[in-house]
Amino acid sequence: MRSSVRAGDPRRAAAAALLLPALLVPLAGATQAAARDNVSLPPVPSTLEDGQGCTPASVKKTDQLPWAQAALDLEGAWRLSRGAGVTVAVVDTGAAPAKVPALEGQVIAGPDVVAGGSAGDDCVGHGTFLAGVVVGRQVDGVRAAGVAPGARVLAVRATDRKGATSAQALARAIRSASGAGVRIIAVGLGVTEASEDLKSAVREARDKGVLIVAPADPAGQGQGPFYPAALPGVLAVSAVGPDGAPPARAGGKGAVVGALTAPGVAVTGPGPGGPGQFTGSGDAVATAFVAGTAALVLARRPDLTEDQLRRRLTDTGYGPSGGAALDPVQAIAAAAVDGEQVANASGAAAPPALARRASADGPRQALIVAGSAAAVTVLVAGAAVVLPRARRRGWRPGRAG
Repeated sequence: MRSSVRAGDPRRAAAAALLLPALLVPLAGATQAAARDNVSLPPVPSTLEDGQGCTPASVKKTDQLPWAQAALDLEGAWRLSRGAGVTVAVVDTGAAPAKVPALEGQVIAGPDVVAGGSAGDDCVGHGTFLAGVVVGRQVDGVRAAGVAPGARVLAVRATDRKGATSAQALARAIRSASGAGVRIIAVGLGVTEASEDLKSAVREARDKGVLIVAPADPAGQGQGPFYPAALPGVLAVSAVGPDGAPPARAGGKGAVVGALTAPGVAVTGPGPGGPGQFTGSGDAVATAFVAGTAALVLARRPDLTEDQLRRRLTDTGYGPSGGAALDPVQAIAAAAVDGEQVANASGAAAPPALARRASADGPRQALIVAGSAAAVTVLVAGAAVVLPRARRRGWRPGRAG
């Protein structure tokens, strides 16, 4: 994993300093407008307490552009790939696309490996939310969308009705997903001990060419390791917020060292029961962003091996020393990590991430999520225009137009 930002580069620091004031003006105006909208979205839980009923449908939604969508420049990524023809297995609490316009036709109900039957319902709502982050479509004036709206999700439930899982359940779910022929498995769960059965299931999936992506710290406990994320070959993912910083974890720990980072704080997405939206946070949410990006890459390059696909995601990341942050555009279009050249949409060799990105503490500091007691997500609309153009210039002052 390499860092695309070199510390102590005075020319880049000066260029960023020149550009940032011009960038902050429209962002500030957009932020004020978003704050006036004052949309409060309910949080989607990852588990339910004893005696707690199923998560009710949200009755709220927003037309604001999600900060994660703007920060990842998904509009730019979609000009290269939308994930068509790729199916991502989401191993979580199931997925309930009924009455959810963003997921209509996007979800295949796989098995419930714990209770038997289908994973086409979702009492908790967490799996439905993750499916939306991976493949949700823009509908009904809502600008939020999944990373790969041209792909589909195979939902596999590896939990009981309340969201609890086990190593045995995860092993069965991974085998079921890999046996269905998918190339990408997003596991939204984790356990503190890896059984031999789970280790074997991961090895078998990788032998079939399946990339497994999993949360480094699914419960935000600040301790671990957690499995399957800590198993060899599994791509571990850690969450960051709009400022590029990890969320608070138990014990004051930050992002998990060595994990690929992706948006996972106050993320907007669909949930079960209706067209309303929820907000979700955590490493599992970040995992869905990485799995969706893998689908974008695989749709464009179906010949990549599991190892090459994983390296595409990690080696094209950017950020300060100690980790790499997900970069969908670069992962799709950059010079391949296996030595070949991949042309971008213009037909030219794609520039390195360093030429497109500033440090993680540049534009991310300008993106603001306005919160409420219910984890309100209010999103910066202007960043969708200003941020991608500035990034493509490598944060250098450029000519008008």
